[in-house]
Amino acid sequence: MRYSTYKSIYESVYTKTSKSRTMYVKEQFLQRVKTPTWLMKIVTITLIIIIGCSAVFTAFAGDERLLSGDQIVVSQGDTLWGISLAHKPQQMDTRVYVEAIKKVNKIEHNAIQIGQVLVLPGFDQ
Repeated sequence: MRYSTYKSIYESVYTKTSKSRTMYVKEQFLQRVKTPTWLMKIVTITLIIIIGCSAVFTAFAGDERLLSGDQIVVSQGDTLWGISLAHKPQQMDTRVYVEAIKKVNKIEHNAIQIGQVLVLPGFDQ
């Protein structure tokens, strides 16, 4: 007996193709999960379009209504809330105007100093 029982069972599969077992398993796996190339191309093109459009919309979104307006000097007892109540447009929420003041003046917190010059944002209506 030239071959053992194990080899004789699998001899036709591996010796005729002259490939190792791992190569054979890889080929079988790839044949089962092979995705059509046209599908991959469509998915890739769709992702590129979505990412491109989101970048363009992000670049053009934002502060188009926000204009620089008058300037005021902060005096004792002034707060961002009080300033925004006095100078905001009538229909605008006070919180939105406070955030607009902070954005125009590049203020990260609600703290303001006496003598600080604040630019009040103007809005197109």
